[in-house]
Amino acid sequence: MFGIALTGAWAGAAGQEGTDGQTGGHGESRFDELLHEGFALHQQARFTEAIPILEQARRLAPGDYFANLLLGIDLLRMGRAEAALPRLEAAATARPGEEIPEEYLGEAQAGLGHNGAAATAYQRAVSLSKGDEDALLAWAGFALERFRQIEERLRDTPEGVAVARRIEAAAAGPEKAGAQGCAAGIAGLERRLTGAGLDGDAAYRLATCYARLAGQAATQMAANAKDTAAVERLHGEILMRLSEDYPGAIGEFQKALALHPGDPALLERLAEAQYSGGDPEGARRSAEAALAIDPHRRSALRTEAAIAMETRDYEGAIPTLRKLVTEEPGNRKPQVELGRALAQTGHDADAAALLEPALAGGYVDEKGALHALLARVLLRLNRPEEAAKAEAEARRLSDAFQEKNRSANEAPK
Repeated sequence: MFGIALTGAWAGAAGQEGTDGQTGGHGESRFDELLHEGFALHQQARFTEAIPILEQARRLAPGDYFANLLLGIDLLRMGRAEAALPRLEAAATARPGEEIPEEYLGEAQAGLGHNGAAATAYQRAVSLSKGDEDALLAWAGFALERFRQIEERLRDTPEGVAVARRIEAAAAGPEKAGAQGCAAGIAGLERRLTGAGLDGDAAYRLATCYARLAGQAATQMAANAKDTAAVERLHGEILMRLSEDYPGAIGEFQKALALHPGDPALLERLAEAQYSGGDPEGARRSAEAALAIDPHRRSALRTEAAIAMETRDYEGAIPTLRKLVTEEPGNRKPQVELGRALAQTGHDADAAALLEPALAGGYVDEKGALHALLARVLLRLNRPEEAAKAEAEARRLSDAFQEKNRSANEAPK
């Protein structure tokens, strides 16, 4: 997507004196050399080599659109979302009418867990592009991913499960789900979900809003499609996320891959659908194929890690989970899963360093299993007093969970 857009604009922008804050004379000539060299490396996905060259170019022309944009994208592709943000923001400031920086800003903010800011950036991209396929696909993909994350979080508690069931019923018709006008309030609803407790109303309204908006994006794309593979990909994501129709989703992703063989975004979605549909070996092959092309594909990393943890291949899960922790610094789940894997393989000090702050910070442990694991780790580390406290909390949580389930089962129907 980006390479085509940049190539088209390159002839009119590169080499022009003063473009987006470039310096003149010999400084401009050196700037152009660096920018072209960095762009060539960017096109070859040689991001590690491109970044220092693009940083040199940016220092010569701090406000240049291309230097900031390329540097921001390459930092993002290397899993450095926090460092990418100021560069992408500078590109957006240099050309406020361009949608491309906003799409990547959305990706960077989402990777850091700043979901309200991510939604705002993706919506700006759609507006600026006047419904361009790439912008719609990026926005809908984010909306569907947030739908998945919200549902996953809700299923940690009995109260949340009840909300999740309401969401599933509403999401069956995504074009109708959600209150009218809720799109404008996404950032506010996201803020309500940042705390440790459950805000069922915010979760319901936000998830159904995301479902509705993803459905609207799919309808808009289908009406004006230039690339049928993009429509099939989005249709597959809707089938997977909203309907849990994994065979249908697999079929859509495979049709899209026939048009775009080797697309890592399609391969990682296929892997997720295969795993959820009960084909872990197929999922592993698809995830590995996606990561061979782009090692920073977070969905493919999550699928690989889930398969390894499910099969108790904890040693195999650790490298993948470490990558996920780096790729998603705002997401505590990979940190906790890494802590679990480290605890199971005798890396007790590292496990405690991950599990203790996560649980102290309110990470949901409804059944007490994580506290029980932490108690065993602390005992092995010769910290008996802290282990006893963790064990006591594990028993309290387990008893409370069982009591809630008993009460729910005994309640009059």
